[in-house]
Amino acid sequence: MSVDRIATALIIVFGLVFLFWIIPAQIETVDYGRIIPSTVPTIAMWAIVIVALVQLFTDTSKTTLNTLVCVRAAGFVFVLIGSVFLMDRFGFEYFAPLLALVIMVAIGERRWYWLVFGGVVLPLGIWFLVENVLDRALA
Repeated sequence: MSVDRIATALIIVFGLVFLFWIIPAQIETVDYGRIIPSTVPTIAMWAIVIVALVQLFTDTSKTTLNTLVCVRAAGFVFVLIGSVFLMDRFGFEYFAPLLALVIMVAIGERRWYWLVFGGVVLPLGIWFLVENVLDRALA
């Protein structure tokens, strides 16, 4: 079995877990409105599962495992988990700019004006709008 088929099978399994366990447990049921809150996530998950099933039975390509790409992906996941932990502990406004800068530098952005805009202005603008204008907590 190729890596593609294993990944596709995992997508199907996780999609079904989302459909029958996570979505019903995490979305509240309401008695009003024309569209219930679980409609869009359920449709999206069914679409993902169906497309993955089609790919599982029709895809004949072979993919090789690139160790460098896997190490970079693991590092990216480590940075994300660490940043979410730090944002939860100390606040979005302090660590979201750091996360944005790390991601931008990791993907190769070197222009200072994009680093300032994407790494400082955007996260702090989001923080200001959500926390102060919309009066919602980001933590």
